[in-house]
Amino acid sequence: MLWLCISLPQLPLEALRALDDETPTVVTACEGSTRWVICCNEPAERSNLKVAMNYTVALSIHPQVQALERKPQAEQSALERLAAWAYQFSSTVVLGEIPQELRHARTTALWMEIGASLKLFGGFRHLVEHLERELEQLHYTYRLGIAPTLEGAALLARAEIRVAITTPHALYTRIRALPISKLALASDILHQLHTAGVLTIGLLIELPRAAVAKRFGPEIGNFLDRLTGEAADPRPAFRLPDKYDVNFEFDFEIRSTEALLFPLRRLLREFAGFLRARDTGVQHFTLALTHRDLAATQLRIGLSMADRNADIFFALAREQLERVELSAPTVQLRLSADQFAAPSALQADWLSGALQQSEKLSHTIDRIAARLGRERIHSLRSVADHRPESCWRAAALDEVGTEPDTYIEFPDRPLWLLPEPKPLQLSALPQITSGPERIESGWWDTGDVQRDYYVVRTTTGADLWVFRNLADSGWYLHGFWS
Repeated sequence: MLWLCISLPQLPLEALRALDDETPTVVTACEGSTRWVICCNEPAERSNLKVAMNYTVALSIHPQVQALERKPQAEQSALERLAAWAYQFSSTVVLGEIPQELRHARTTALWMEIGASLKLFGGFRHLVEHLERELEQLHYTYRLGIAPTLEGAALLARAEIRVAITTPHALYTRIRALPISKLALASDILHQLHTAGVLTIGLLIELPRAAVAKRFGPEIGNFLDRLTGEAADPRPAFRLPDKYDVNFEFDFEIRSTEALLFPLRRLLREFAGFLRARDTGVQHFTLALTHRDLAATQLRIGLSMADRNADIFFALAREQLERVELSAPTVQLRLSADQFAAPSALQADWLSGALQQSEKLSHTIDRIAARLGRERIHSLRSVADHRPESCWRAAALDEVGTEPDTYIEFPDRPLWLLPEPKPLQLSALPQITSGPERIESGWWDTGDVQRDYYVVRTTTGADLWVFRNLADSGWYLHGFWS
């Protein structure tokens, strides 16, 4: 097996903020009676703030720094969303743990087995390029490592060694000179190893396992066996949920819908990755804006055909958000979907653009419905009635495609019908180009008609749809051709 590890050194910060700004910001957590800085954004680092710095010292350096409290639950939620997204690249995804020890807070990771995916994506280079494009759109800070073992891939990612290593021997050769501080071991074990003069990973691996276990505990021997591939790694694979229900919890109150767009874009891209992983699409999903003391604001995002395009999802959600006035500040954004359908993605048609035009029309209708409200937009359905004014009805957008359409052979009919037929004052019969088409129908609903329809051409060349009422022999205009 071949594992790709995605290490997320900024997850404590990025789980609370989807996009950074120029405000110096740090994430802090308490250990004992002291509060420590465990994560900094770039503006904070430019202000000389550093990871593992005492927060009191950080305040003395930059009194206006914005501090966020670490939320392991938010990190767990972000990691699970990313794991569901990652299934589009692999059939096996392993979720890392959220470290409780502050020293390891920046070592959260997840793994994907990519050996079976290389042929599908065209090799290492194309797979990694595709993966990185997606990660950059999610605005996650990441490091990648590829190795035949889980711990080996994680070590390469932490050490920022961007080389695809495919055998245990090549892995050992590459990591033997690295310092033991790169290993995901407890602080007390690393301190004991350092005190004993074991400074490199190679030296530690070469020591007799029994002696290492006797002095430092059995867990270090198990760790080294998993690292080098001498023992299997029993961590279970993450399972895709049957229903999609995720949230993004803010560490501060959001008072405008504009500020919700940044985390919303990430949620929707993760959602699209989940749909690609399941090879499915959605025709509607729900966004809930959670408030502290009031009921959540619900937004139902609907599409006229099933899709999994994150940009389309975002455009529709943004249209609805622009019409929303928040009744209270938002503290959490939730996205849920429980009904899935085969996506209607259309293949390129090099002979005709009709399919692509149909898809674009559907997306345009969805945007209009999102802006005006779906209750104000309707489609047309045919009705089994020969009377032109009664052979169609208005239908809700969600009703389209729910019933099988049957094709009925009719003579040519104009699309432009008058609301009511208008009597014609004829001094002479115009030129008849088609007809008659007799329609006798409607006796069951008091709308009985007996008509002979003709297509006539005027002196200006326009075609009109007229009929002769058999009841009174009068002539009437009913429609036009353009």
